[in-house]
Amino acid sequence: MNEQTKQRVREHLSKVMERLVKKRTIDEPFLESDIERNNPFGYYLVPIEVWKGAKFERSFVTSLGQGILEQLGQIIAEGTGATAINQHDTIMTINTWRIERIEEILKSQRGKGKNKKTPNWVGEVQEILSLENQRFEEITVKSDLYVQRQDGKQEYYSFKTVKPNLDQTETAKRDMLYLKAGNPECDPYFALPFNPAGEGNIYKQAHGVPYKLFNMDDDSSVLIGAAMWNKIGDCENTYNELISIFKEVGEIYSKRIKMEYLGL
Repeated sequence: MNEQTKQRVREHLSKVMERLVKKRTIDEPFLESDIERNNPFGYYLVPIEVWKGAKFERSFVTSLGQGILEQLGQIIAEGTGATAINQHDTIMTINTWRIERIEEILKSQRGKGKNKKTPNWVGEVQEILSLENQRFEEITVKSDLYVQRQDGKQEYYSFKTVKPNLDQTETAKRDMLYLKAGNPECDPYFALPFNPAGEGNIYKQAHGVPYKLFNMDDDSSVLIGAAMWNKIGDCENTYNELISIFKEVGEIYSKRIKMEYLGL
């Protein structure tokens, strides 16, 4: 990331944290009496500091949700000179045989027993693109992040919680296959902002559900953690630089949270 991009990321994170601190200390402050009233058994068994910390943690997880990470992706992509848009609608006309085959693939992969189909992104795309007829349907796909590179290459990122359920995974894959069916030259990605098993570890150590629909370890359409951020930033150092900015902003707000919220 260049310095201008790094500063935009710092400012974006700082705004998120500023709103969070204000919410928890001024707008909706923690009240011990709420815990005593709503959870009397827990209130008398567990130190109040545990409840206070848990309330802040829930607010933090909500505040730093997918939307914020998608916005960071937009900032980082723009820093490379690309055009980047969050919540981008792509309207395509796709022949009905391709649409039907996409549904058949997803149904077979969600199934059980001998009829279950093993995920193979490249093979599935080739099979879908081989189908031609003269009946068409208009399909709209909403992408969490759309990136058009300076050379015209188009990338579509479907951001998901790092432990998506099967329905979320299926929706993402359907949209990705639609995008390839409508524009074979584009690159759609199943994008997880970090690896819940730890960066560099096998994803399945933490979560196995998406393996029904993707080969999470080998499919080129799956980007997890560093691979995702480095792709968006078009640089192998993007993830490490992003972590450094989080640490930098965190040092400032950790002190404020301890003092203003926890009273330490």
